[in-house]
Amino acid sequence: MITVIHPTILRSVLEFPGGLLPARIENSGKLLLIIKIPKEYILAARIKSGFSFYLAPLPSTSGLTVALTTAFFDDGDEPLVIKTPLFDEPLGKDLLELLTYDEFEVYFFDEHGREWMSHRASVHDEGSLIATGEEFGLLSYHPQTVNSIYENLERWFGCRTVEDDVNAIKVVFEEELSPPDIFILNFRQDDHDYLGSGGFSHSSLERENPGYFQERDIVAGLKRAFRGEQLALNPMRRDNGKEFVDVLAVNNTHLLLVQAKDSPNTEVSLSRTIDRKRRTSHSQIAKGVKQAKGAAAYTRGHQNLELSIEKEEFDIAVDGKKVVSLVVVQEMFTDEGDAFVARYREMEGSGDVFVLLDYAAFNAFCHEFPDEQQLLNAFTDYGAKILAKGIWIDPRSYVLEFIQERLGKLP
Repeated sequence: MITVIHPTILRSVLEFPGGLLPARIENSGKLLLIIKIPKEYILAARIKSGFSFYLAPLPSTSGLTVALTTAFFDDGDEPLVIKTPLFDEPLGKDLLELLTYDEFEVYFFDEHGREWMSHRASVHDEGSLIATGEEFGLLSYHPQTVNSIYENLERWFGCRTVEDDVNAIKVVFEEELSPPDIFILNFRQDDHDYLGSGGFSHSSLERENPGYFQERDIVAGLKRAFRGEQLALNPMRRDNGKEFVDVLAVNNTHLLLVQAKDSPNTEVSLSRTIDRKRRTSHSQIAKGVKQAKGAAAYTRGHQNLELSIEKEEFDIAVDGKKVVSLVVVQEMFTDEGDAFVARYREMEGSGDVFVLLDYAAFNAFCHEFPDEQQLLNAFTDYGAKILAKGIWIDPRSYVLEFIQERLGKLP
């Protein structure tokens, strides 16, 4: 495992927001590949013993350029994908170099920096632009260029042909570099300083009963912005003994009420049809919104929340705090924006702020807004813009716009 062989690399992995991260090995000068992605992508790669790179040809004003889609085939037609713009910078050049190798080492991490598997992999390229020798160039970085590449890359991949599938660069796992079926048991005190933690947690890649894992992953995400003492897992109402929310976060100005909905991460669940996955997403959203309504209504009707966790009683003063209702589901489909806007309208009168995100988008918010007020302001602004414009805004686009604004202010 790379975190054992090269422990200093973990800091870079934790700081990396996600995607493809090449790293050069000092003694050989060769590149290895770190892939930081959600658990579903990792399991799909393990089940299929590999993944594919699509080097997409894209037109530009200066000639032919390329961008990269990395596909993990849980579904033959609509796989899980990472979209990576390639610019005339070290990252883009290193990724292109990596694609010319006959083999390389690849290491898989999830969004919390947990290393789940690693392989020596062979590379098979029989038809990409690299294999055919067609000339292309890399563009200089510019925020508007990034947006254009993402849009064109998504369009290209959605309209790809059988020939494009044949010409994809296949990465095939040849040798495991880490033990299979890793089980992680975490006793770090700093990771379990929130109410209801139990003092430890465990995690695994395959998850039959997802609730335990997702709720703790949500807490781990929120801990980037909140202190442990501000967070509570599975608080119960003392008046009726029922669960209030899955996760509660509180500060001087806000109450963040989180409802979490996930699906098993197994070969059976990943192999379900897209139609089945859509129905599951619809069901999760409906249940999450219903629970969010109930929690928000209860909060607005009380000056003080009388709660308990494992028989330990505690009170939360509402005191005019703004209520942020957050529903986190496993997956959302970007072509269903009108239905998502309808949920925002439905929740408009239930609390001060409502936000609906899939887990990957939630993690992106937590990574880019690692301060409690920044995060709460981002949730508020995101939800307000959807209601004001009456159209759904892809949360990844919202976060990307923030990143670009921040980079534009750097000296």
